[in-house]
Amino acid sequence: MITCQDCGSIHPEGALFCSECGYYLLKTAVQSTIVLPFSDFLHRPPPPPLSDFKPEPLPTPQIITFIIPSSRRRLEIEMTDQIRVGRTDAHSDFFPELDLTKDNGAELGVSRIHTVIQASGQGLVIVDLGSTNGTLLNNSSLLPQTPYPLKNGDEIRFGDMLVHILFQDNKS
Repeated sequence: MITCQDCGSIHPEGALFCSECGYYLLKTAVQSTIVLPFSDFLHRPPPPPLSDFKPEPLPTPQIITFIIPSSRRRLEIEMTDQIRVGRTDAHSDFFPELDLTKDNGAELGVSRIHTVIQASGQGLVIVDLGSTNGTLLNNSSLLPQTPYPLKNGDEIRFGDMLVHILFQDNKS
């Protein structure tokens, strides 16, 4: 559903103009995260979380490569302390470093503020930030607000979007 930002009336998805006031709805339409119908079928236990996690910036920036098979995109992002993962939301002034909007993120269940990848003394970690459809690390469900270690070549699912992560892993 789309709410008119001018008069507040509600319209079905795909409406271009408000039937009450004529306002152009796509100018300000905020797309909500779609709840996937089978998002609860994977109930594998999560990997062991890090118990003594402390965010710690990297001494020198590191290039993290993300491969998104569904859109055939390969992104290289420089990281020193964190990479936020989600979808752009101009209304909230949120622009994640790994923006999955162009990759059909909303349709594939990616929340606006989905996860964060952070540097720590133990290497890179991923933390699900209470996303609608959850995060899987190598097909294991992650508990929200809990840090899990990442390894070079891991598969991450943000909702139903598969992403491969590649980086120089000093911990292996």
